[in-house]
Amino acid sequence: MPLLWISLAFLTGVLLGELPGWSTATWLGLAGLTLGSGLILQLLRARFPSRSPRFDALRFFFLAAALCLGGARFQAAQPDWTDPGFIHNFIDTEQELVVTGVLVAPPDELDAGANLRVKVESLHPAGELSRTPVHGLLLARTRELGDWRYGDRLVLRGYLTEPFENEEFSYREYLARQGVYAYMGGAEAAYLERAEANPMLGALYALRDRAHALVYRYWPDPEASLMSGILLGIERGIPASVQKAFKDTGTSHIIAISGFNITLVAGLLVTLFGRALGPRRGAALAALGIGAYTILVGADAAVVRAALMGGLSLLAQQLSLTPTG
Repeated sequence: MPLLWISLAFLTGVLLGELPGWSTATWLGLAGLTLGSGLILQLLRARFPSRSPRFDALRFFFLAAALCLGGARFQAAQPDWTDPGFIHNFIDTEQELVVTGVLVAPPDELDAGANLRVKVESLHPAGELSRTPVHGLLLARTRELGDWRYGDRLVLRGYLTEPFENEEFSYREYLARQGVYAYMGGAEAAYLERAEANPMLGALYALRDRAHALVYRYWPDPEASLMSGILLGIERGIPASVQKAFKDTGTSHIIAISGFNITLVAGLLVTLFGRALGPRRGAALAALGIGAYTILVGADAAVVRAALMGGLSLLAQQLSLTPTG
């Protein structure tokens, strides 16, 4: 079955996922029911060929299952707004809060301060000692830079608010798509301790910081900042004049990590691993390398989309669906 039709069915399910009263379990149950019905009809068709329908029942029900899985994916991504421990329920209280949580991504350093993505654990009003267990993701904008790393447990002090939005851009919707439903601007942050973190992610982020430092060691600015943006997805050091020049000439896509970068990474890894381990094993390791590179550069929507297409291209090549030369 063409991947296009499966993708369209899944996306249709995502659009229908907002139907009131349809939970994740409901969508998953329908997906299992449709797949089971398709398999039963296919077995009956093999058993009684003269009475079987003319269309391919399994293909039809498979598309229906993909649609239901799309609805389940949408519902699974939605937070439980009724949960009293959800961080969103503590925003706009007009009360200064002290929040404890773990840094789940490298700090996004800015000219003045940094953006910290924190998985919250507890909070309490400033001046009080009793802590309330909470959960969810929080984006905190600090006033000053700090020596923070992925996996650090921090304490933040400030006011929780809804992320801003205006007629031109909705930061609230942008963060919501990433699972972030609370914002703390002008936060004071302090290091508590090193928390347990994913060692693989920690190694990738450490490699990214090391590569970033090496780029600045061997090249001057703005060349170093531009190279970091193209190779590592770290665009914060690119001067505003350089960014404006790329926008004015319509070449901003050169800086953004997308399909071009993934193509280069995939070609390099397939060549290296393919010669050493053979085509199939080389392609498998190249796919793992693409995944690692995706996480390394931040795994935003454009990079993930390019990585998926790169992985599918490798799979198609191994299945002889595309030319190998």
